[in-house]
Amino acid sequence: MECLAQLEALCERLYNSLDSAERAHAESTLKCFSVNTDYISQCQYILDNASTPYALLLASSSLLKQVTEHRLPLQLRLDIRNFLVLAVLYTYKCSKTKGNYIINYLATRGPDLEPFVVGSLIQLFCRVTKFGWLDDDRFREAVNELINFLSQ
Repeated sequence: MECLAQLEALCERLYNSLDSAERAHAESTLKCFSVNTDYISQCQYILDNASTPYALLLASSSLLKQVTEHRLPLQLRLDIRNFLVLAVLYTYKCSKTKGNYIINYLATRGPDLEPFVVGSLIQLFCRVTKFGWLDDDRFREAVNELINFLSQ
């Protein structure tokens, strides 16, 4: 928990500091999240556990960059996509089908998130879906999942 608090403070400095040296230090420290695929699970942990909007933005924008710049294995892309779905099913007590973590995350936490975080998460969902559309039919389920979610 202490490490998460330190990360949140570093993210706050990255996005809000008026001191360019402090911002540069924060950027160089946090860069690993967006360039090293080993940090994908940490980004998911941050999304689940961080309380500050800047830490959430770091996690979602880092995942977006990872998905865009690296040819991630199919299963990892599916995991990222599915990671962004499960929360709604539990919050709204929906029947669990296959679930989309991003949609569920947005439904559960979206009303409390800053608009720039919501926008980044939506962009992440769209990018993951777009890049996987022709690779696996499960990415195409997003349309039906959104329709089902919106009809509840």
